[in-house]
Amino acid sequence: MSKLILPDYNNSICSLLTEELNVFNIENGGKRLNLDLKAGRKTSTVFLDGFGWNLFSKTKYFSTLNSRKISSVFPSSTDTASLSLVSGLNPGMHGIIGYKAFLKLTGAVVKPLENTYASAFHSNNLLSRIGKLKDMLRVKTIFDHLSKNKINSVAITPDFTVNSSFSSLIFSGAKEIIGYENIWDAFYAYRKALDNNAVKFIHFYIPYIDALEHIYGYENLEIKEASEYILEKLIDLNKGRKTNTIITADHGHKTVNNIIDLSRDKKLIKKLELPPYGDTRAPLFRSRYNIKEDLKKYNMKVFGREERELLLGKIGKDVEDLMPDFMGAAEEDFGFTFNYKLDKTRERNEKDEPASNHGGLSTDEMEIPIITV
Repeated sequence: MSKLILPDYNNSICSLLTEELNVFNIENGGKRLNLDLKAGRKTSTVFLDGFGWNLFSKTKYFSTLNSRKISSVFPSSTDTASLSLVSGLNPGMHGIIGYKAFLKLTGAVVKPLENTYASAFHSNNLLSRIGKLKDMLRVKTIFDHLSKNKINSVAITPDFTVNSSFSSLIFSGAKEIIGYENIWDAFYAYRKALDNNAVKFIHFYIPYIDALEHIYGYENLEIKEASEYILEKLIDLNKGRKTNTIITADHGHKTVNNIIDLSRDKKLIKKLELPPYGDTRAPLFRSRYNIKEDLKKYNMKVFGREERELLLGKIGKDVEDLMPDFMGAAEEDFGFTFNYKLDKTRERNEKDEPASNHGGLSTDEMEIPIITV
C-alpha cells in the first residue's frame, strides 16, 4: 500500500532550474540535483505529465536509462508543479496552490491550467479576459533568466495552451511558444528545435500520459506502452547529438475508487470562508474555525496553519494571503470533490470521475523520476 510522505524540497523538481542555469554558467544560489550535464551545450527539458516513478519503474527502459527518484511538490498537481519546475520556487513562494486555486486578485477560486473559474468550463477562457497571470504573480522563469543573458529558448506545448493565461506565466520570457496538434506533430516540432542552432534551451511539455491515466487508470497496460513509445522517440531524436536532455514529470497517479462530495456536508460548509478547493486528492480549506474535528470522519490526513510549511515549503510574504488554513491529503483510494453548480439535484455519475488521480501525498503521487539522456 502506498504510504503518505512529505515533499522533500531538498531533492525536488524545484531544483531543476538551478541545474539548467548552471549549464549556461548562470548562478542563482539554488539547491542542486547534481545532474551530469555538460556545460555550454544545448539543453532540453522534457516534461511528461503524469509520468510518476511508479509508472517509470514498470517500463522496459527503467534499468537502462540514467535516472533517480526525486520529489514532487504539494499539491502534486500539474499547475502547481509546472510552475515550480520553471521557476525553482516551492508552492509557498509562487502562490499557485492546486488545480483549483484561490487567487485574490481574481476574487475567486480559479482553475489556472484551464484558464477559467472553478465553476466554469475550460472553453470559457475567462482568465484571459480579466488579465494575465504573469502580471498578477510576477514569477521569474527559466526563460526570463535565459532571455536576460541573451540565450534563446523555446517552449513546445499543445496548441490549446499556447495563448492561455497560465502559459503567459510559465513561459514568460521564452523566445517562442510553439504549439502542436498531436504527439506526432509534437515530435516534429521538437526535432526542428533540436536542429535549430540558434535555440539553446527547449522546454517540451507532453500531456498525453496523464490524460490516458485519468481515463484508464495508471496500472493499465496501454499506459505503459504509451510511455515506452514516448521514451523511445525521445531517445531516438537525441541519439548522436551533443545535447543535454532531461526527462521528468510533475506527479504520479493513484487509483481512486471512492469519491466524497463535500458540498453535502452542510455543517462543514457553514464554517468555511470559501468552498473547498485544491485537488481531488488534496482538498484545501479557508476557515477562521478549527475544522480539524469536522474533518476527522473523512479518510484524509489534515494539516493546520502551523504545519503549512511542511507541505508548501517557505511561504513568501507577497503570497501569504493566498495560502489555505487547512490542507487535506487523501488516504487510501479516496478522493474529495465539491459541487460548485447551483443545481445540486443531479446525482454524480461514477463514470464522470477519473479512474486514477493525483494531488495528494502518497508515494505513488509524490515520487517522480529525473532522467538524463
